[in-house]
Amino acid sequence: MEFFQWHWWAGLAIVLFILEIFVPGFFLLCLGIGCIGASATAALGGGIALQLAAFSVFSLVSIFTIRPLLMKRMWNAPDVKMNMDALAGQRGRVTQDFDPGLRLGRVSAAGDDWRAECVSDKALRVGDLVEVVRVESNTLIVKPVEV
Repeated sequence: MEFFQWHWWAGLAIVLFILEIFVPGFFLLCLGIGCIGASATAALGGGIALQLAAFSVFSLVSIFTIRPLLMKRMWNAPDVKMNMDALAGQRGRVTQDFDPGLRLGRVSAAGDDWRAECVSDKALRVGDLVEVVRVESNTLIVKPVEV
């Protein structure tokens, strides 16, 4: 089986597209687009100088047009809250009664059972609905939810 020049360009484009998955910034994607342009030029019979020119032109055009659009679309999204930061605002159920004087009890939120402190002196009983206000260390600060 004989490999033509356009095969090499197409193979390099595929490798760059795969590597783009692991490297942020869409730079390798733009180089892959340049390889596709060079591959098309080679398939149409262009010489190596024309292939390199097509690679350069396609890469530069995609870097200055496609990349800014993708960066704006993908990287300017609001911050994604993770781990304990994601608990604020979620609701949970009381799993251990809260003592009104101490305001301490336990709450099941996000699939885990947490030590919790209530912001109000209201007595909370097992099964009551609460909302997480914030997380301090390993303790949820909660408030009762009026239903």
